[in-house]
Amino acid sequence: MAKCDLSIELDDPKRMHPGGGNITGVVRVDVDKNVTTKGLEVSTGWKTHGRGNVASGQFETITLFTGEWRAGEQFEYRFDLPVGHWPPSYHGDYLNVDHYVNARAKIPWGFDPKAAQSFLMRPTGGPDADLKQKNSIQLSPAVGCALLAVFMTIFFGILVTIIMTAGAPPFLLIFIGFAPLIGGLYFFFKVLLPKYLLGDVQCNLEPLQVTPGESLTGELVVRPRKNVTVNGIKVTLYGAERVVSGSGSNRTTHTKAFLERDQVFHADTTLQAGQEHRIPLDVQVPGDAPPSLDLPSNELIWKAKLRIDIPRWPDWTKEFAIAVVPSGQEMPSDSGAALQAPGAARAPAAAASDSRDSGITFAETAQHFWGLRDDEQAVNELADAVSGLSFDIEAFVERRLLYSGEEDPHVFKDGYAIWAHFTDPPLPLVLYVPHDLADEFEQIGRDLWRGQGTIVGWDSQHRRLQVKLG
Repeated sequence: MAKCDLSIELDDPKRMHPGGGNITGVVRVDVDKNVTTKGLEVSTGWKTHGRGNVASGQFETITLFTGEWRAGEQFEYRFDLPVGHWPPSYHGDYLNVDHYVNARAKIPWGFDPKAAQSFLMRPTGGPDADLKQKNSIQLSPAVGCALLAVFMTIFFGILVTIIMTAGAPPFLLIFIGFAPLIGGLYFFFKVLLPKYLLGDVQCNLEPLQVTPGESLTGELVVRPRKNVTVNGIKVTLYGAERVVSGSGSNRTTHTKAFLERDQVFHADTTLQAGQEHRIPLDVQVPGDAPPSLDLPSNELIWKAKLRIDIPRWPDWTKEFAIAVVPSGQEMPSDSGAALQAPGAARAPAAAASDSRDSGITFAETAQHFWGLRDDEQAVNELADAVSGLSFDIEAFVERRLLYSGEEDPHVFKDGYAIWAHFTDPPLPLVLYVPHDLADEFEQIGRDLWRGQGTIVGWDSQHRRLQVKLG
């Protein structure tokens, strides 16, 4: 089987590309035998990587060439592709978003060689769809708890009727009564007790859609029923990455706050009974704040949390969901850093193929593959997203395969492939062993091997993760 290698070179790889602009470069093709392709396709798109499930999108695909490549020659094809408007490049702890130029050669009856080159994109506007103001239909705590109480009463009334009709033991009713009791206690401590001291607290904060550096302003109005000593009245500006990994019973939500900044407006003060206290609020969003993101299984959220801290008493609290949107100003073309959490200093993902720098372990990656192994499309998307990442790996050797380099392009020259599986979960693997590690594997037999490897793909036929050692 002929070897066909693709590579991509961008004209300006360090440039911060504005959303909606264009990116140019060249795709190079090297072949060692004559190869016919149904199409050399190049496209722009984006993908997430980190702890959450992989989300991705594609903007535009063009075909640069269809025909035959002759052995011993290098072929170059220029491209000029549009850059998507959204989402922006972002590098965080649990969530990363990168834009790519992807190239793929469709080879009949063979492996389709691929190449990808990441680049940075800074948006000049928000997403195509208007951001939803989640607060526009937000219910007050009292109304929400009252509706919950009504629902729980009806639900458990029906449940009790069914149990009594079925002749179930009466002691079951005691356990059933715990749920509404817990709901009632929550309502009592969260709503009734603060209201008993403070009365009806009114609060507004706007605008709820802001740009980096802009301020949220509003007013808190309190007319307490009794003299109330408070430790403080504060607003916490909260920003976090929230991602979901797995699905079904394996679904897990991971949240990592990158900003929790308190601003105290009144500290150690007494609110006099019967007097109306008006406290002006003014909270500034950081100038380097990343925009809100709402991608499948991957979110970047902002909130403003208000709290009246009452000593030895339940606090009064209220939250406002905030949408941080781009300012619309294009960054200088030489600004080569992706959006990050405020104050962070991380290298772009394009410059760090070693996953150890990002804190992602092979165990976490294997867990993602294990959870998605029955979903062919999802597992292939995940393999594309993590392809090229290097990990410290341990695996139990199963057996050596008879692959040759022509049957599998990942096999090293003078090397071979073996089947193995990870420790926990027992994810099946294909390990491509170079010649200099052959003696080590001969001595290991079927015991545990430890070393470093790079993910290169997914074997759909045998449902195994492909890892190149070395």
